[in-house]
Amino acid sequence: MPAPLTPASRRLVVAGGLGGLALAVTGCDAVDRLIGDSLDSGVSPAPGATVSPTAPADDADSALVDKVVAVLSTTAALATQVGTQVPALARIGARLARLHDAHVRELGGTPASGTQSPKVAAGRGPARNQLLAAEAGLQNQLVAAAQSAQSGALAQLLASMAAAVAQQRAVLG
Repeated sequence: MPAPLTPASRRLVVAGGLGGLALAVTGCDAVDRLIGDSLDSGVSPAPGATVSPTAPADDADSALVDKVVAVLSTTAALATQVGTQVPALARIGARLARLHDAHVRELGGTPASGTQSPKVAAGRGPARNQLLAAEAGLQNQLVAAAQSAQSGALAQLLASMAAAVAQQRAVLG
C-alpha cells in the first residue's frame, strides 16, 4: 500500500504559484517577440489612422440604429405623455421615459424634446395598458434589432436594452 501524501505547506504553495507566474509572464513575452517578429509584414497603418477590432458598424447598422432611435424616442414620448396626463402614472411614465432617453443617448441620438404628442387613452387602466403594450412592442423590436445587427457590440447593446425594458415590464407587471 502506498504511503499517504503529506500535505504541502502554505509557503510551498505560494512560492510555487509565484514562480509559475513569473515563468508564464517571461515565457509569454518571449513567445510574443518571436511570433510578432515573424509575422510582421512591414505594412503599418497610415499615421493618424485608427485601427480597432470593433470597427464602426456598416451602413446597414447605421440605418438600424436610426430606426431604433426613432422607436425609442416615440416610446419615450408616450411614456412622458402618459405620466403628464395621468397623475397616478407619473412616476412610472417618468422612469420609462428616462430609461428610453438614456438608451437614445447611448446610441448616439438626442432625446426628443417633447415636440411629439402621442394620443393617450383616457383613464388610468387604459393608459397603463397602452403604455405596457408600447413597452412590449419596443422590447420585441429591440430583440429583432439585436438579432439583425451586423456588429457584435451593437447586438449586445440592443440586447441589453431589450433586457432593461423587460425588467421594467416585469416590475410594472
